[in-house]
Amino acid sequence: MGNEGQKTSIIYARVSSWEQVSNTSLERQVRECREYAERNGITIIAEPFIEEGESAKSADRTQFQKALSFCATKKNKVGYLIVHKVDRFARNQDDHVATRAFLKRYGVQLRSVMEPIDESTIGRLQEGILSVFAEFDNNVRAERSKNGMIEKVKKGIWVWRPPLGYKRLTKGGNIVPEEETAHYIQLIFEEYSKGTYSFQALSDFMEKRGFRTSTGKKPCAQLMEKILRNPAYFGTIRAWGHEIRGAFPAIVSEELYWKCQPELRSRFAIVNRSITNPAFPLRKFTICPECGRPLTGSFSTGRKGMKYPYYHHQKQSCSAASFIPKETLEQHFVEFLQEISPRARNERLFKAVVVDLWQKNYKKLDEDNVRVRREIEWLEAERQRVFDMHRTGKYSDDEFLEQKHLVNIQIQQKKNLLDDKRIEEFNMDEALTYCFNYVRESGKTWKRLEKVPAIRVRFQKAAFPEKVTFDGKKFGTKKMSLVYELNQGKNPKKSQMVTLSGIEPELTA
Repeated sequence: MGNEGQKTSIIYARVSSWEQVSNTSLERQVRECREYAERNGITIIAEPFIEEGESAKSADRTQFQKALSFCATKKNKVGYLIVHKVDRFARNQDDHVATRAFLKRYGVQLRSVMEPIDESTIGRLQEGILSVFAEFDNNVRAERSKNGMIEKVKKGIWVWRPPLGYKRLTKGGNIVPEEETAHYIQLIFEEYSKGTYSFQALSDFMEKRGFRTSTGKKPCAQLMEKILRNPAYFGTIRAWGHEIRGAFPAIVSEELYWKCQPELRSRFAIVNRSITNPAFPLRKFTICPECGRPLTGSFSTGRKGMKYPYYHHQKQSCSAASFIPKETLEQHFVEFLQEISPRARNERLFKAVVVDLWQKNYKKLDEDNVRVRREIEWLEAERQRVFDMHRTGKYSDDEFLEQKHLVNIQIQQKKNLLDDKRIEEFNMDEALTYCFNYVRESGKTWKRLEKVPAIRVRFQKAAFPEKVTFDGKKFGTKKMSLVYELNQGKNPKKSQMVTLSGIEPELTA
C-alpha cells in the first residue's frame, strides 16, 4: 500500500527521441496508465509528468525530477508512481535502485502497466530482473551504435558533428570544407605556424579578420587551441586509439598541421594514455575494511632502477596500511571472482525463471508487433500505388509529392513503434547465454578483459554495485549483483548482507 494507505498516484511517461514526440507513443502510455489506475481503484491527483525526447540513461531528466519533487512533498500524499514500463522509469540499474529508495522514503511505490511488479518478494525480483535487462538493452543499443560508427570511420567517414570549417551535404554522408569558413581555418594554422602568436593573440587577430564561431560569437583562446589540435583538418580521424585517413578533403597540409603541434602533442598523448590503459584497475575500487579508505596504486623504483607496481593505502596511519604487489592483489581478486561465479544448477534455474516470466509478460506485445508489421506492409503497398498513379499521370507532381510525404510519415510512425518495443523481441535465452558467458567463470573473464580496460572496469562495477574490501588476505563485499547474490543461496528478503570471506557475518537477534 502506498502513502498512509491512500490509493493516490501520479503518472510519468517518456519517449527517448524527438521523432517519437509527434507519434502516438506518449498518448498511448498516458491512456494505458489511466486505465491501469482506474482498474485498480487508484486516484490520479495531478497532470501526467511527460518527458519529450529525453533518454533514461540518466535520472537527471526535467519532468522526472519534477515528478520526484512532487512525490517528496508530503502534503501531496502520493501513494504510487505509475509508468507504462520499467524502462520508461530508468535504463540504468544504479539510478533505478537509488530512485526507488528515494520514493520508499516518502511512502511512494512504483507500479508498471505492462509488468507485474509489487512489494512482494517475487514482485521485487521481477522488478530487479526487468531493470537489469532495461540497462542491458540500453548497453546493447549503445554498443551497436558504436560498432556502426566504427565501421563508418574505418571507411574514412566523419560520423560526428562537422568541425568548424566543414559541413555535411547529406545526412549520413561525409563532410566537405565549408566555403565561408574553411579559409579562416587555413589562416589560423598559417599564422600560428610562424611562432609569434599565443592562443589569445591569435584569437584577437582572427576576430579582427571577421572570424566567428558557429553560433556567431567572438573566438576565444580555447577555440584556437581546439582547432589547432584537431587532426581532422589535415584529413585524419583520431578515434578509439587509432588514426585513420579520412575520405574527406583536408583543409591544411599534414606538414602544416604538425608544424603547429610541438607544444600540444605531448599533453594530448598523456591524457589519451591515462584513459585507455589504466595500470591499476582495482585502484579506488578496493577499500580497506579498517579505515574505509580506497587503495591507490603507483610504481616504486628499485635499487637497479626497475619499476615495480604496488597497491597501497592512501592513509598510512591506518593500522592495516601496507604495500601489496599488483600481481598479488589482482590474483586474490581473480580467485574471489571464481569463488562467487554462478554454479551450473543456479544458472539453469535463473534462466528458466526469467524466460518463463519474459514469455508471459510480452506475448501480447509480440502480437502487437506482428500487427504493426502488417500495417507497414500495407502502407508500403500504398506508397507504391502513389508512384504508379504519378507514373500514369493520374497524380500531378504536387499531388504526388504530397501523397508520398503523408504515406512516408505514417510508415515512419509505425517503424518508431517497432523500435520503441524492439527489446521485447530479442531471443531471451540467447541473451541470457551471452550474459552467463561473462559471469560463468568471472575470474577468467576479468583476466581476459585486460586488453580492453574500459570494459573491464564496467564489468567490475556490474558485478559489485558497491566497492569491495580487502583485509590483507581475502576480498569480500556486502552487496553484489543479483545473479551472483542468488548463487550464494541467500534470501534477499531476510537480509541484504552477503557474507563472504573477509566480511564478518551480520548479527541477528
